Amino acid sequence: MKIRFLLALILLLLFCAYPALAEEAADITDQCKFAASPGKFKLNRMYDRDYRTAYMSDKQKNPHVELTAPSGSPIYSLYVCFAHKTLTPWELQAKKGGKWVSVYQSEGSYAHEYVVLNEPETALRVKLAADKSVQMIVNEIFAFGPGDAPSFVQTWQPTPEKADLMVIAAHPDDEILFFGGAIPTYATERGMNVVVVYMTNGTTKDGITSRRSELLNGLWEMGVRAYPVVNNFDDLYSAKLEKGYDIWGKTKTYQCITQLYRQYKPEVVITHDVNGEYGHGAHRVCADAAQHCIVSAADPNVYADSAAQYGIWEVKKLYLHIYKQDVIEMDWDQPLSSLADRTGYQAALDAYQWHVSQHEAGQKNAKTGKFEYFTVEPRESDYSCYRFGLAYSAVGPDVEKNDFFENIPASVPAN
Repeated sequence: MKIRFLLALILLLLFCAYPALAEEAADITDQCKFAASPGKFKLNRMYDRDYRTAYMSDKQKNPHVELTAPSGSPIYSLYVCFAHKTLTPWELQAKKGGKWVSVYQSEGSYAHEYVVLNEPETALRVKLAADKSVQMIVNEIFAFGPGDAPSFVQTWQPTPEKADLMVIAAHPDDEILFFGGAIPTYATERGMNVVVVYMTNGTTKDGITSRRSELLNGLWEMGVRAYPVVNNFDDLYSAKLEKGYDIWGKTKTYQCITQLYRQYKPEVVITHDVNGEYGHGAHRVCADAAQHCIVSAADPNVYADSAAQYGIWEVKKLYLHIYKQDVIEMDWDQPLSSLADRTGYQAALDAYQWHVSQHEAGQKNAKTGKFEYFTVEPRESDYSCYRFGLAYSAVGPDVEKNDFFENIPASVPAN
């Protein structure tokens, strides 16, 4: 009887303690004092909660940012959102006994990184580990007190070594505008390995990759936890395919996508319209190169270096957005239990809200001559994010026409 009573008491105590254990950590960033290497912009850009702004150091060796916690409220965890174009290994140091001591070292694989400290600290320094002169650019930084990470904090998992689905987008937000519910449906609801590839990172004229933060926020909103592949091709507008290739370099583009196919070995690939949706040359390049590289990725004599490193690979199926042959119309209106019964289309709409820099962007409608803001293209749109066409198949034609993975063996591993 006593044992039962003690067990019941322990369970009651645990239940009562649970809310405290599960409480979200308080954001104490605005109470911290900041110092940093000399730079071009004010330090408050790091905590103004606007991903379009950033602190940018001068080009130098080992640039850094220092945070001093408010009196009586030490820092328990730190969330850093970097915005420099090329990610660099970095180190987190704490001030102990008047000296800076390393408490965490990062390979610099993720632009957004969350660090839980082994013990609370009163002074921290984020320092890039570079032998040559570099710039540190930080969109946002968050310092937290005790508690669990808030839901917006991203703890990324590595890019899958083997992809089920590869999504190739020319720019951050294209994966949402034109492919709609594909990512939340396959990556989140069906638990498949989805590798999202961006050819450009959205670097602004001042060198800040704000749109990379937006794309990461958008993917996280859709339930994606596998870090995407973000390339650094120039983000310049062109209206023609050849001009797009002139900007990116045809050989460089072919080498890149061929390597992506070989490295991640996708069963299925989806990408842009051959006409670039509303005529964008970079979108045209994605569609053209995606087709061309299916052949080159399977040939060991083409781009032999990546063949030697990753082996050759044959993509089983390639779908192009609004392609007019072998048309398939996906249903992104089904509720997804993994996303609280939001539909794939609704998840895409929610994700697009994170692409703040694009909310006033758009294009002229060729039919009406009117300017139209970008939006996640609805089913009835000329650029419907529901509609694709099978441009290549090594496994035969689609019959059911309701699943990118029709005719793909069920043994393809997920996760």
